[in-house]
Amino acid sequence: MFGPRSIQSAVSATGSFVLNPSRGLTDLRRAIGRHANDCYATGKATRDGDLTGRTIVVTGASSGIGDAAARLLASRGAELVLVARGLDGLRQTCDDITAAGGTAHPRTADLADPADARRLAAEILEDFGTPDVLVNNAGRSIRRTTLDTVDRFHDYERTMAVNYFGPVALTLGLLPAMVDAGRGQIVNVVTWGVHAGSMPKFGAYHASKSALAAFGRSLDSECTGTGVCVTQVGFPLVRTPMIAPTESYDEAPALTSEQAGAWILRAVLDRPAQLYPRYASILHAVGDISPRAVGRIIGRLGI
Repeated sequence: MFGPRSIQSAVSATGSFVLNPSRGLTDLRRAIGRHANDCYATGKATRDGDLTGRTIVVTGASSGIGDAAARLLASRGAELVLVARGLDGLRQTCDDITAAGGTAHPRTADLADPADARRLAAEILEDFGTPDVLVNNAGRSIRRTTLDTVDRFHDYERTMAVNYFGPVALTLGLLPAMVDAGRGQIVNVVTWGVHAGSMPKFGAYHASKSALAAFGRSLDSECTGTGVCVTQVGFPLVRTPMIAPTESYDEAPALTSEQAGAWILRAVLDRPAQLYPRYASILHAVGDISPRAVGRIIGRLGI
């Protein structure tokens, strides 16, 4: 039978933190809040913190995680190519980076359109040469139960277009140049649920991010020895404008955009295979004991 002691057993196996068996779910939620910004990195290869001379492309850079990551990367000397659907917000980010002594170039593209993603890739190569890093950050989130989407197939089409096909098209457009140059990194922003295994009410979103993560893991293996690697960044909840309409998240543990941006910086500097929050590893361990319990736990925890 699955219960608090089983939770503790699974958590102990991760070497994370100790729960009171009589208050398993309560303590787990509190622990998640305390450790929301803690992450596990696998395949770590520490690098120098100076990014001077490196060109980094960041999609979804006009606000939230992308904006925060761009500012941090620029502060380390990187030249930024910042991408968003429109110039609103994007110009402000670029202007702020320039005012602080950095370099940032705005580019617009609708990454839900693979043809536009390929056009963007060609433009980047023409204008800036082979980038050192591509951060596939742009994304779309939809929170609905599957029963609430039976007449909304477009929810699945839209999330796959933005979260999977767009990043794949942009990656394919830049990858050959990276391999030829013998250097490069693809950073895919996915979600902690890819590692934990279940995200109730996020079926469309979870499926699209899982697809991107699977693509990235395969590509990382295929690129062994080429100088190119792929890093998966599985964020927990991040307090951005995208989650504002969901009132149930008002009190939920969440990263700030600045904390999330620091994860992106760490991914670029250390080039790990993946970055995930500690509690994703905990829930993954719980899932090994009782896969269906993970969904119930996540639902009750409100994360």
